[in-house]
Amino acid sequence: MGKDYYRILGVSPNSSKEEIRKAYRTLAAKYHPDKHQGNPLQELAEEKFKEINEAYHAIMGDESYYYEEKVSKRSSTTEKEEISKNAKDLLYNGIKFFNQGNYKKAIRAFEEALKYSKAASLYNLLGLAYCETGNYRKAIDPLVKATEIDDTNGKYFFDAAYAFYQIKIWDLAIQFFLEAYNNLDDNKKLATTCVYLALCSYNIGKPARVEFFLEEATHYDPENRSYQILLEEFRLSQGEGTFHRKRFLNKLTRFSIASKLEDSLGNLFHTIFSK
Repeated sequence: MGKDYYRILGVSPNSSKEEIRKAYRTLAAKYHPDKHQGNPLQELAEEKFKEINEAYHAIMGDESYYYEEKVSKRSSTTEKEEISKNAKDLLYNGIKFFNQGNYKKAIRAFEEALKYSKAASLYNLLGLAYCETGNYRKAIDPLVKATEIDDTNGKYFFDAAYAFYQIKIWDLAIQFFLEAYNNLDDNKKLATTCVYLALCSYNIGKPARVEFFLEEATHYDPENRSYQILLEEFRLSQGEGTFHRKRFLNKLTRFSIASKLEDSLGNLFHTIFSK
């Protein structure tokens, strides 16, 4: 008898995509290996986590769901994006300066905008501007603040995690990447997040997690050959000899996925400037 994937996730066959996604995220957060590290339930949690992922992918791959109307995770973003006229003008100038590569002026404009409106998007953009100057430590406070204001936006968590990653604070990077993993819907972004979780796990000496997250990346974005290559190189690196380990480490060092400002700006132009 085949597995009852609906029972595993605790949902019914009539559940909507959003209900299934919510159940998956709740269980994934509960059984994630990072939450059971070093305790007697670690091995059981890892098995349960894999079972949950298998069930989720199997159900969401069912063609019958492709015809269901997409349900937004949030009914509206306007409450978290209420920005005054003065702030909008400063925001527009900040984006203009950012696109011109004048990050210092962009930072000043975003900081001025925050005097009028404490929107999550403004904090996020300020943090991204600091990232572009290479000042990741300065970027962390506004990026984290954005996640506190809007704790359902996976992109905000990803950006904060990326800043922690850049300054090699691996435990906090993992924490925020996991939040991104639990909140993102887009498969390509999920794949990117999984790669970063693998990189962080490698840096703290957790090879089992590295392989798991690289496998997840190849699942979410199978067309991206670089993920599969990285997974193959990692598996080779676990064998005897130092050649493959050095080659994997070299690829790991060179592997970089840019955090794109455009991803954060998309909703702004629709929810702010279209008004």
